[in-house]
Amino acid sequence: MAISLPQHDASEPAAVRPTPLWAVLTLTFLGSLGTGAVTNGFSFIATEGLGYGRRMNLLMALALGATYILGALASGPIVQRLRPHPSGASPAPGGGGGPGEARVGGGLVHAHVRQVQSPLRVPLTPRGLLAIILALIGIACLLPILAQRFAPSMLEAALWALILIFSPMTGMLWPIVEGYLSGGRRGKALRSAIGRFNIVWSGALVVAFWGMAPLLADHPFVILALLGVAHWLMCGLLFWFPAHPPRELHNPSGPAPAEYVPLLTLFRVLLIASYIVLSALSPLLPIVEDKLGVDVYWKTPLASAWLTSRVLVFAVFERWHGWHGRWWAPWTGMGLMLAGFAGCIGAPMVPGFFPGIGVAVLIASLVITGAGIAITYYGALYYALAVGDAQVDAGGKHEAMIGMGYTLGPLCGLAGLGLSEGDDDAFRVWIVLLVTGAVVLFTLLGWALLRRLRRRA
Repeated sequence: MAISLPQHDASEPAAVRPTPLWAVLTLTFLGSLGTGAVTNGFSFIATEGLGYGRRMNLLMALALGATYILGALASGPIVQRLRPHPSGASPAPGGGGGPGEARVGGGLVHAHVRQVQSPLRVPLTPRGLLAIILALIGIACLLPILAQRFAPSMLEAALWALILIFSPMTGMLWPIVEGYLSGGRRGKALRSAIGRFNIVWSGALVVAFWGMAPLLADHPFVILALLGVAHWLMCGLLFWFPAHPPRELHNPSGPAPAEYVPLLTLFRVLLIASYIVLSALSPLLPIVEDKLGVDVYWKTPLASAWLTSRVLVFAVFERWHGWHGRWWAPWTGMGLMLAGFAGCIGAPMVPGFFPGIGVAVLIASLVITGAGIAITYYGALYYALAVGDAQVDAGGKHEAMIGMGYTLGPLCGLAGLGLSEGDDDAFRVWIVLLVTGAVVLFTLLGWALLRRLRRRA
């Protein structure tokens, strides 16, 4: 995909010149390989490397979501402390911007004033913080393979240590990266950059799932070590990043249509719901595939069906604008992801009725799930940009909403395990009911918020 950089006036101050798009997108691609293999693919590695089943995979997913929230909430205050401000003045309260699998840079503004050193007397900048985060992730990714080589009894602890380091670090990473993406861009250039960003990070997840396949059976922890090297390589890209994200420019084209505000409210709530579906499905996919007899070398390529459909929907929605302002979009997204989730969980039951088509049902259900998640994600992102809400991600709160979904999904799975008392068919029924109930609950919450907005109007 050709990447063209926005044109700028030669007199434009450095504080508002955007970070080179190719550098942001390259860093995004490499970083999203880690998101694919760890955030979305950890259950495959844990299943093959440690023999984990449903309960342990769900517990690890729960830990991943909870620590992601902590990192996301910490990103804003930390970046706020690193902003330049007049000598002797304290940084204003509030947070920096933030991105995700729905991220919008916001609030990472910096002025033409000299920077005051932090209380630790370390002249740290957001670019320096990015370097520290990437280095820590790189080290964490080496822990499992080092434990496997030198201390096999510590292998399980090393994998948990990786999760507990990787997840909060990525919760901090993406808000800063999207501050660099959006800073200095406006209008069409900003929307184009965000659209390309979505395609790049979601496409990297597909590459990660296919790339994992040859190593998954015999060398699952080599996958993580390679990701560690990739994160160290990302540090070299920071040469093209300014010390601080450029000043964010707002769209001067006027107010958005009136229906965009209620659509944004609904899409934000459904965003949490979509991550409940995703985080409940991810740790269960390896077990579903085991029951269908999928060979280990085809597990992650088959699972990438939902990732691929998400990329395709992202590409369509970036080019086709017929869904803008349409109320069918959020309801369609919710319906598709629920129907697809139910099909994925129920796929092992199909061969008993129609022999030989269980895998086909799983693939079709994954494609449907991915399309629903993509519609919800892109809608939340688009309306946040269209409404021009600079505080959408202040303090990493938008990332924390995604983390909430990451946490509630595994909780539904664990509750389903408890209620089913070990019966596989009962578990499938319970997990579908619990996840559907959670999605409906958040939809009702969104509807209540819409009614309140309309009463105020």
